[in-house]
Amino acid sequence: MNDYLDPTDSVARPRKTAVRPRHLEGTVVTLLDISKAKGNHLLDRLEELLRERAHPRAILRRRKPTFARPAPDALRREVVGGTDVVIEALAD
Repeated sequence: MNDYLDPTDSVARPRKTAVRPRHLEGTVVTLLDISKAKGNHLLDRLEELLRERAHPRAILRRRKPTFARPAPDALRREVVGGTDVVIEALAD
């Protein structure tokens, strides 16, 4: 696991990255659109590729209300509670 600096807290704190799964087959993958322009296009293509190549049990689509702020607590709980892997899209 690698360390990184989390800039989302009021004071940046060191954190560890999550453990990566060996494969996505049978997992629940959440594709998180952060509401930037054309992010949904990227996620649409990624969803196609995941279905063709990785065979997850489910692919869930979620969207933040705005890219300018962190995800609301309810959305974070929903994603963390029902997901094995999260992929976040950023595009313009």
